[in-house]
Amino acid sequence: MRARREWRRVHRLGDRRAVRAIERAREAGQAAMGMVIGLVLLISLTAGTLAATAMQHDPLVSNDVVQHLAYRALQSGIDSYLSAVNQNPNLVNCNSNNTSSSSTACPSSELPALDTWETVTGNGNNPITEKFLWTNPWLCFNTACSAVGSTAGQTLEYVKELVYGAAQNGKTVSFQSSYVNFTPENGFLTHIFWSNYESTVPASGQSANCTYDWNDSYEGPDINNQNNFSSSNCAAVFFGPGDTLYGPVYSNDSFYVDDSPNFGSSADKSTMTTHDPNCLFVDPLDNHGTAATCSGANTADVGIYNSATSTDNAQLEPLPATDTELASIAAQSGCLYSGPTTITLSNTGTTEYMNVRSLNTPYSSSGANEDDSSTNPNSCGTGAMVPAPTNGVVYVENTPSSQTCHSYANPYDGVSGTGQYSQLGLYYGQTATPDCEGDAFVSGTVTGALTIATQNDIIIDNNITYVDCGSSFNSQFANQCAYSSSAGTPNDALGLIAFAYVDVNRPLATVGNTTFVMITCGATNSVAAPLCDPGANGLTIDAAILALNDGFGVNNYTFAGNGNFSGNAEGTLDVYGSISEDYRPAVGTFSNGSVATGYTKYYIWDSRLGYVNVPDYLDPGTPRWSIASTAVAQGVTCTTSTALPGYWTASNSYGSTPQSTGEPSCGSANGYP
Repeated sequence: MRARREWRRVHRLGDRRAVRAIERAREAGQAAMGMVIGLVLLISLTAGTLAATAMQHDPLVSNDVVQHLAYRALQSGIDSYLSAVNQNPNLVNCNSNNTSSSSTACPSSELPALDTWETVTGNGNNPITEKFLWTNPWLCFNTACSAVGSTAGQTLEYVKELVYGAAQNGKTVSFQSSYVNFTPENGFLTHIFWSNYESTVPASGQSANCTYDWNDSYEGPDINNQNNFSSSNCAAVFFGPGDTLYGPVYSNDSFYVDDSPNFGSSADKSTMTTHDPNCLFVDPLDNHGTAATCSGANTADVGIYNSATSTDNAQLEPLPATDTELASIAAQSGCLYSGPTTITLSNTGTTEYMNVRSLNTPYSSSGANEDDSSTNPNSCGTGAMVPAPTNGVVYVENTPSSQTCHSYANPYDGVSGTGQYSQLGLYYGQTATPDCEGDAFVSGTVTGALTIATQNDIIIDNNITYVDCGSSFNSQFANQCAYSSSAGTPNDALGLIAFAYVDVNRPLATVGNTTFVMITCGATNSVAAPLCDPGANGLTIDAAILALNDGFGVNNYTFAGNGNFSGNAEGTLDVYGSISEDYRPAVGTFSNGSVATGYTKYYIWDSRLGYVNVPDYLDPGTPRWSIASTAVAQGVTCTTSTALPGYWTASNSYGSTPQSTGEPSCGSANGYP
């Protein structure tokens, strides 16, 4: 009985333990279930919260992306404008008033985003549309870009350009804008004088032995004749007494100076820049011709210059090797001539004409110039009143072997073929076949923009003057030409680009045993140019001059004469524009502080050349324009009431404010779609 009671007792105890275990398991299951349910609820609530947050922030993300892409479009607009003006530097002179499909100076094809939206290309599969727009450029002649009374003689400091970028995603549109300041860089047209070497053109076969003065330990340009600055191989050319240059001056070489030449005036000093690593000026004649002593030349041997802005050790600037690229441009929509060609410029109103003599240029039976393309729209004939070509480019090539070199094609052959005044071999660059070479003999008056380039020489045989400066503009440059911003009113600009030399004519004649400078052009018994002396009373040249492989000089400048008609000093050589050259042929000689033969220099930079069109002018191997600064305005709004910015009325002169400073309209024809 006792055993049974014990068993029952144990059994009851086991039951209670089992019940408790079951209860504990049940409680654990309930807790796990609660945890699962809690986790499910937590996850659901979190997901809902995340979904709600994403829904709430999606417009912000979208707006941020669109704003970023608008900024990217703005940068594309800035970069594309910089690329355009470096391809064609004249485009900074173009605005909505003078740009059209028919304009050669401001072609609309090169300004696709001027006051109209241009789509950014190359953005792949991006569904968001990106566009940019350029407004009219603003020419700034002072730091504040405020209006000036007259632009005559004013130096362009920078071009202000307002650029817009925009991006659109559905109904979300974002605009970014920036004022960008573009500054002109070192170039041929931004200087009154630019040279590679400050020495004469090397004698035949001596170019390898002629170098920069600083590269020859300041021993002179001829490495075979140390300290011989008058070497016949290559002699140093000095700025000397009476020489005056107004405007920036640059050289890859050292500047040779003596007897205090002036660069500018006390009120307007010129900036001098040289690649010479040690010296700005050297004067070996006064023992200031080494790296250790050249600082003495700065103070003792030079008159006026801007010492604060002048510098040595500047970047080397290379020259283009050839101008033959201009031949194809001339053949397509300019005028291409063969062999020696005389071009006398004239005008009727604002229409430019040429009187052309070119014996070697072939013409078809219909009178078409066979050097030109068959689709050339110009009538590039010979004789009087030939209209200047529409693209403003004239090129004179060497006579091709397939064409005939006519006797007396070169006007230096003589008078009526008699040879009485034959001067072959007496101007720079003349070759062994003068009746075949690509020379242009140029003089006359200029209105509008024109470039004359040659495969050999350009000979200036009389005055070349601009029309737009008016009667107050004279040979001493009392007044400079003002920039015209009015549509239809040209800014006169002439480019003279020669592969070899640009010569100032000073012809000689020999009668019996007497050689003399030929009679002054226009005087009694004088012969027509180029067989007359154009500069006996001085000479005026309004042009941008570029001599790629030789230089700008005066023929027979050393000739002192030994006959009744002989001349010594010719007077003042007035150049208004720019002079750029590889070497530096002389224009005169001086003795005892005054000019002995040839000309005194009086050069003034035409400051308009930094932005006024000179058709297809060449540049050194550096960009013409660079970005000085930008100022970005982000998150610009767009309303249907605002107009496109930056428009200028035809009656507005430079310095006036735009009609509207508002943002591009959302709904207008020119607005963002």
